Amino acid sequence: MISRNVVRSRMAAVTAAVLLVTGMACGRFYHRPEDLESEEPAIVIFTNESLDQADVYAVLSGNSPIRMGTVMAGRSDTLTVPRQAVTYGSINIVARLLAHTHVPSTGSIAIRAGDWLDVRLDLNGRYMSAVPARQ
Repeated sequence: MISRNVVRSRMAAVTAAVLLVTGMACGRFYHRPEDLESEEPAIVIFTNESLDQADVYAVLSGNSPIRMGTVMAGRSDTLTVPRQAVTYGSINIVARLLAHTHVPSTGSIAIRAGDWLDVRLDLNGRYMSAVPARQ
């Protein structure tokens, strides 16, 4: 036979677990799909100073690349960062150059909804830099 104290302690533990889960679901870190749609996208202004076209990708840690767009040689273009990359919190921007085996990248960059980044690929197509962009 189970004593009343054991039953009360088990009920208290179950109640605490339910309250904890409910609080997490309703907390400020919970995002409904419609909340994500209302957020501003993150933007990358990509400047390709190299002599080759660059296919630009956002890479999340441990995931496959997500294509953002293509920027022709000697041009700048405004690219939208995919929403799943923004919700992840940090990305690595990678450029694949036409007819080259090396893949320049920015390294890990912290990013949030509404951020603007200025990313430049150098003339040799080997180095990329990223800084916050002026709007």
